[in-house]
Amino acid sequence: MNNNNSPKKNGFFHLPEIMRIYPDKPVPFRTQLAVMCTMLIISCLLFTVVFFQQKIVHGDSGAAVQISTADERSAAARSEENSTASVAPSEPSQKEKQESKQESKQESKQESKEEKVIETEASESAGELLGNMKTLDMDVAAIHAGELILVNKDYSCRYDGENVEPMGNYKTDSYLVLDYDVALAPDVTKAFNNMMDDFESQFGENDVMVACGYRSYDMQVRLFKNEQDNSDEAEQWVAPPGYSEHQTGFVLDLDLNKLEKGNGIDFDGSGDYGWLNNNCQDYGFIVRYIAGKEDITGYNEEPWHFRYVGLPHSRFITEKGITLEEYIDMLHGFTADKPLVITDSDGSRYCIYYTAVNDWNTTEVEVPADRKYTISGDNYSGFIVTAKIDE
Repeated sequence: MNNNNSPKKNGFFHLPEIMRIYPDKPVPFRTQLAVMCTMLIISCLLFTVVFFQQKIVHGDSGAAVQISTADERSAAARSEENSTASVAPSEPSQKEKQESKQESKQESKQESKEEKVIETEASESAGELLGNMKTLDMDVAAIHAGELILVNKDYSCRYDGENVEPMGNYKTDSYLVLDYDVALAPDVTKAFNNMMDDFESQFGENDVMVACGYRSYDMQVRLFKNEQDNSDEAEQWVAPPGYSEHQTGFVLDLDLNKLEKGNGIDFDGSGDYGWLNNNCQDYGFIVRYIAGKEDITGYNEEPWHFRYVGLPHSRFITEKGITLEEYIDMLHGFTADKPLVITDSDGSRYCIYYTAVNDWNTTEVEVPADRKYTISGDNYSGFIVTAKIDE
């Protein structure tokens, strides 16, 4: 006869029966084992449920944290709006002004990067591109004059101060000059005025100082000797007499005039002043001595040394990351029969070509008869003509 109050002998896995516990009897081993297994199974199930719940709520990338943070920011923003709704806006702090300047500078750099100068080899001759042409008889000595003359350790400057005037005769109030003796070619000063006016308008700074412009041969003699007496690397920083770009009147060195720190702080093109190095090409200037080109230019990097070459040459040189030496050498491959055509960032098209000296007295150079053009010597072998096509 079966006892309804005792577990069945063959019901090991019959939980309702086996889980019964009788106070007056010892708990059988199989009952203890069943209880432990049951608790283990329930624990595993609970762990699994909690694990998947956390994964669904938070996700692999911590979305719940991000949502919480966003909510907190939104609440803080609403609170700030409510607290300042009745308060008049205050002047921006110095830090906010600096951040605004920095953002403006970054935008300027980005705009500069987006501007492209397109180079193409013309399928038409200069005459077909420019219309009526005429021939000029150029004195060979004229190869040593013009905005594109190459002056370096191999090619000397042949004239000395004939084309310069004191910058004080033309300068604006957006920058300083070291003294009244600082001089440049007048067209270079006018281009520099435009650049510095724009710089002051954007950044509110007018403490850039032109420390040096034109330097005579005699001044270069004294400067070079002084550098030799004080440095073993004189020729890496100062040109030998007669071979300095400063003698051309197309070059200037920048410095800073900070009264709170003392005068004569070196200009290194950092901070807001980097705008000048990044945008000078839009005004006809190039940074003449750049890093990585020392073996070509013969000089160390000089972020303060600006050379005027005019448009569109300055934009082309800067965008290509080349030196004036490399640019002049490239132009020697283009003639009036097969000129270089440059489409500038503003859509203007230019026709550029080179004519080699073919006589020791005069050389015939083709130029447009009805269009504006410039003609410059390269300082050693010929002439470079630049004419605007769409005019």
